[in-house]
Formats: sequence, structure tokens, C-alpha cells
Amino acid sequence: MQIPSQVTPIRFKGRKPADRPMLFLDDVTELTKTNQLRSGHINAAQLILKLHHPDIGGLFCCTMGSLLQFPQAEGDKWMQIVHNGSNHWLLVAKGFSQPDHVLIYDSMPGISWNNEHVLSCMSSLLKSPEKEMTYVVKNCQRQNNGYDCGVFAIAYATSLANGEDPATRLYDPKKLRNHLVECMKAGKLSLFPSSLGRSKRSREVVEGVELHCVCRRTGYELPSDEWRFVGCDGEDCDYWRHRMCVEDYSGNDGDEWLCSNCKK
Repeated sequence: MQIPSQVTPIRFKGRKPADRPMLFLDDVTELTKTNQLRSGHINAAQLILKLHHPDIGGLFCCTMGSLLQFPQAEGDKWMQIVHNGSNHWLLVAKGFSQPDHVLIYDSMPGISWNNEHVLSCMSSLLKSPEKEMTYVVKNCQRQNNGYDCGVFAIAYATSLANGEDPATRLYDPKKLRNHLVECMKAGKLSLFPSSLGRSKRSREVVEGVELHCVCRRTGYELPSDEWRFVGCDGEDCDYWRHRMCVEDYSGNDGDEWLCSNCKK
């Protein structure tokens, strides 16, 4: 599968996450009947969507998610294909059928949905001032194998970008890959082969997760000192921030630190 000339990958150095172009860490290799999509495939598809739907926010380089570095997505509508940290792709979106919630379109079958890594990525994209982020696990079609998650995520994103609700579509798994290859050659993602219908799985799930710190992320932490929470030492203050989000923190355990409110 070749990358169209208008979406040639660009390398970057020393640029802020929000300003970074796509970084193709994986080659955009030829699609077979059973290989899984990698970051190169996902980024190529997202670049094409962004090219033809510039008003939709998000669609950042998917490799930012590995270190939870997604910037806030701009616009009334945004979407992002996210890796869950364990060999699986899914789509998250905001501003479409249920604008008050972040929507999750996940093709993984047969398990209760809960992934702290993805939730943290979602909170970075949303950056809500509220104390809680509500999200909806949509009742969308599930894959019947272990390798089509990326193809489904792109199909879901293409439907949303073109005014279709993926939860109301039944996609033809036998035609999805060939359709993706043809779309990549043409440099435009058209609607994937599907029919009107709904998945037979259980009803959609609405959940909430608390947000913390000025970065408005969930409580999920990466194994790094930067991600450890620092608590304010002010009397009766229950304010916590990540070390990396505290500009005046000395970095030494045991040192007193006061938040801006307690310093007044």
C-alpha cells in the first residue's frame, strides 16, 4: 500500500506536540489478508481524512499516544485513532451523535470495556475543565478475528467524517481491506462497504472518570517520576498536580510545596 504523494511523511525535531506533523515510525507495508495495521497505515489514513475534512479536529500522529502526549483537540468535532498499549486500535470521537460525551468505537469483541491508557489519551484530547469526563462505549460492529482492529477503526472514522453513525452500520469484513487499499491509492477515503443495521451485542455503556491536575488528565500514570503526583502542603488543601505540571517544584522529596491558592 503506497502513501499518496500529498501525504508524504515528514520527520520532526524539537517541535511542540500540537505543531508536529505525522511521524511514520512503521513503514506503510503492503496489506495482506491477515496482517495488522501499524502506525504508518493509521497515520496515512488520518492524513487523508484531515486533508478532505479540515474542519474535524484531532487526527494527530498516533505515535503521540504511546507517551500520552496528545494535545487538546480543537473544534466542535474531533476524532482520533488510538492504540490501547496492547496491540489494538480503536477510535475515539467528540461532537458527533452525543456531543456531551466522548464516544468510543471499539471493534474488540466479548469483553467489558476498560482501558486506562486510552482513557488518559481521551482526557488529553478533551482537556475538560470539569471534574469528570463522561464517555460512551458505542454499540458498534465487532471484528471476528484478531487482526482487523485498525481497518475497522479507519472504517468507523470514515463513516463519522461523512455523516454516518458507525453504530448504525454493519460493515462487510471481506471487502474492507481491498476498499482501504483502493482508497489509499486514490488519496481519498470513501465510505466502506456496509449496510444499515446494528450490532447484536449489549446496549451501549455510559461511564465517567475523574480528571486531575491542570492538564485535566485521568489518574493514570506512566512509570516515570514526571508523572508522580505532588500534593499541596497547605492546611486543609487537597490539591494535586503531576510533577511535570508544577513549575516551582524543587523535585526533592520532603520539600514543602504550596499551590498558587495557598501561597496567597
